[in-house]
Amino acid sequence: MSNVPGYLESPLSYVFTAIYGALEDTSPIPMSVNAKDVEENPDATRSVLFKAKIHVPRNKRTEIRDKIVENLNRVLDKDTTADFKGVLAGTKTKPDAEQFDVIVRYTGNDKPQVIRILVKPTGGGSGGGSVKTKVQEVGQALFLAIRYLKDKPLDCHPSNARACLTSSDYEEGMRYVDCNNEVSVNEIMELEQSWKETFILGANRIYAEVGGEGWQFVRGDSKIEAAISSAFNRCKSSEGAPVNEDKWNPSDIWMVKEKETLVNLLSKEDTIDCLNNFMDQAFSTEQIVNKAGDKNVPKRSLIGLSLKKLGPTARWKIMNEIGKKKMQKAAGVNFNKNGTRAELTAFSGMDVYLLYGRGGRFDSFQCRNFGGDSKGDWKLELKGQFAAQGKIQGEVMRNLLRQARFSGLPAEPTFNECKLGANNAEGITNEIHRRLNGKNAKGWVTDSAAAKAIIREKNASWRYSKLCGLRFLDWLEALGQKEASRAMKEMYLYASSQTEKSSVHYKVY
Repeated sequence: MSNVPGYLESPLSYVFTAIYGALEDTSPIPMSVNAKDVEENPDATRSVLFKAKIHVPRNKRTEIRDKIVENLNRVLDKDTTADFKGVLAGTKTKPDAEQFDVIVRYTGNDKPQVIRILVKPTGGGSGGGSVKTKVQEVGQALFLAIRYLKDKPLDCHPSNARACLTSSDYEEGMRYVDCNNEVSVNEIMELEQSWKETFILGANRIYAEVGGEGWQFVRGDSKIEAAISSAFNRCKSSEGAPVNEDKWNPSDIWMVKEKETLVNLLSKEDTIDCLNNFMDQAFSTEQIVNKAGDKNVPKRSLIGLSLKKLGPTARWKIMNEIGKKKMQKAAGVNFNKNGTRAELTAFSGMDVYLLYGRGGRFDSFQCRNFGGDSKGDWKLELKGQFAAQGKIQGEVMRNLLRQARFSGLPAEPTFNECKLGANNAEGITNEIHRRLNGKNAKGWVTDSAAAKAIIREKNASWRYSKLCGLRFLDWLEALGQKEASRAMKEMYLYASSQTEKSSVHYKVY
């Protein structure tokens, strides 16, 4: 408790000791106090100078009350200098009432002035059993809010009465907690003390690791958590995505800033890799500037916290973090139309390189047939400076882009219709010529008849591969720069994903 008047410190120390001796464990006293119930004026005449609640197992309230009263009476029997005059269990009219009064002094007319302790049940029911997970999680959010408000480590122990929390602390902290009004302050105050110790450890550790200011603490709100869940449900059909939201991100509570901005941006995510990239950027301590026309995600604006009940210490681990370099690389993805055309060959290679940066073929997708001379197997391979980073089946990529709300994606020709002598062989030749013409491809022959003659001589694998790549390139160019860059970013994030497609969060354990 904070701001204990000096004239009450000594009698309260006896009360704390008596309570502490009556409890079955060595936890800090499970006490809550409202500031209005503390009389600051030592000359006041009110009858109750200090009132607080202690929270104990429901079926042990009377037993613990009687033990406390017995402990205090034992002090009076042995110590005639004790700074209190007597103890009354219950009330005069209701001796069984689960409370007790410690008489601090008498006024001039012999009216007693007392410390009143109400013995209330914990939220865990009989024997202090389990409490609802929701209340526990909101409790951690609340203690975290209080830690930020106080700007100093939380503590609560009988040896440091001034450091304990008051009802006013709880109520002030709750202003920064959004739980959609599903949990009350009283429910948290009545939790078992072991949970409050967990909250204190967690709050102190989280503050030390995250810091900052302006946070709101969220558990089950109707905006940010709803937006996160909605985004995940849109994205969970993505290739490799977990089907369960808790497997994707097990966070119990969230620290959030700029909630409205985040809600708006989350509504635009449609694939699991882009959603994870959003979460990474919102988690990052540095602003990541997106070059693909995306609105930038505010840095350090959304932090998920997965909570476990703590022991004597709180441990801390970042889960599924991709790292700054990878985020910056993803943020730099931007369809390079001119670079793509500059790398395009007319008649030599069967591949089409789709460039997304300034590093030439090292910042590109290589699109070609991987089925050899006998079959069509068109794939896109993400290229890196030192090694390729993964191949993606053409149909898989098209499905990804459809999920990202792209339409009109080009179909692949069949391998057979690309063979020499096929019924539509000349149609394939003409289409390849038409799509190459005007792109300034390396080795291009301006004479149409001569160019078509070269195309006719190519084998089925080359014709199939080249046409697949050209169709896709034309589709990209038709989108316009902004949407083409968005498509490239979706492709890049999918191809470069090295995780199990789970989202970044903190684990506190």
